[in-house]
Amino acid sequence: MLLIRDEKTLSKEIDSLRKSGKLINFIPTMGNLHLGHSSLFKKSENTEEIRVVSIFVNPLQFNDNRDFDNYPRTIESDKKKLLAERVDVLFLPDAQIINVVKFAFRLGHIARKLCGVDRSGHFEGVAKIILKFLDIIKPDSITLGEKDYQQLLVIKKIIKDLKLKTEVRSYPTIRNKEGIAFSSRNKLLGKKIFLAKYIPTIFKQINLEILEGSFELRRLNYFKDFLEKSGVDRVHYLEILNEKNLSKVKKIPCISRIFIAISISGVRLIDNVRIESKLTCSRDGQIKIYKDINS
Repeated sequence: MLLIRDEKTLSKEIDSLRKSGKLINFIPTMGNLHLGHSSLFKKSENTEEIRVVSIFVNPLQFNDNRDFDNYPRTIESDKKKLLAERVDVLFLPDAQIINVVKFAFRLGHIARKLCGVDRSGHFEGVAKIILKFLDIIKPDSITLGEKDYQQLLVIKKIIKDLKLKTEVRSYPTIRNKEGIAFSSRNKLLGKKIFLAKYIPTIFKQINLEILEGSFELRRLNYFKDFLEKSGVDRVHYLEILNEKNLSKVKKIPCISRIFIAISISGVRLIDNVRIESKLTCSRDGQIKIYKDINS
């Protein structure tokens, strides 16, 4: 595995690899690698491709300095994991890389929903560093997980809007045996990790009620109250939205997802799950499964 810290060296190395006929697959991370990351590395393993992994805790996407300072940094163990996964290149830039990020883009309403409501500038920070990486690496593909689904949509948008020749590959969230999504922040919860178990439980209950045809959007308030009474500091949001553009579910059938963000002891957790059936929503907030009589 090549360890590269300088962007000019990285560009030169990638140019050399590309001349050998290899495609470049980029997997951006903030480190503290876990089984969710390992899944992405395994799914992207291909003898015809070079896997470039970045580790960079991007200060531009943190609106809370304490969150940035507390974010787990485990570079040495991360290196060992990447070696075990036979990753080709690790890009480990220093903090100065953000000083030369100069891109103009418009993220639109997608960045103003969900996490965009109370994390001012977060997605702009994500977009700036991802565009910087894409400019340096010019990958044929970028591999991302669906746990950060809103971030995935933002990255898709900037690649499409700027007409970049990078394919976006996305893969489902990896969970432990209790249904908790793997996250670098989980280890910060300590004994309160048990509270995170309520997220998959609520997902299952909402899915069940939708299948039974008895779910109204106002029911989400019940689950919010339940979480906060159970010990969760705050429910930032719990919503069912169109997975294509994060718009509200309406009369036109769409594939949707349940989105949630909560804080436990100051640690923010996000998650989402896809509802496989198409949904519709009436004006009074009744969610129904769309059944096409011709299908």
